[in-house]
Amino acid sequence: MLESLGALGGYGITSIIIILIAFFFFVHAVKKVVGNIICGGILFYLLNTLGITHITWTFTNGLIVALLGTPGTILLAIRDLFF
Repeated sequence: MLESLGALGGYGITSIIIILIAFFFFVHAVKKVVGNIICGGILFYLLNTLGITHITWTFTNGLIVALLGTPGTILLAIRDLFF
């Protein structure tokens, strides 16, 4: 049966399986990163809205939240409380 598939019979099936596995790992990693960024933004908003701390939204702060997510927002809040 595999002979009738032609080029897909040799390395093709293995390549397809490896590509699918890599795709699922990539999707899983992207989902975690995007979720962390969204949670960091929500935490940033809640900290400002509830009056716990008042962090100004600057380009640098936005970049920190985008790159680090929730831990970045916590670092910004701690920095704002002490400095």
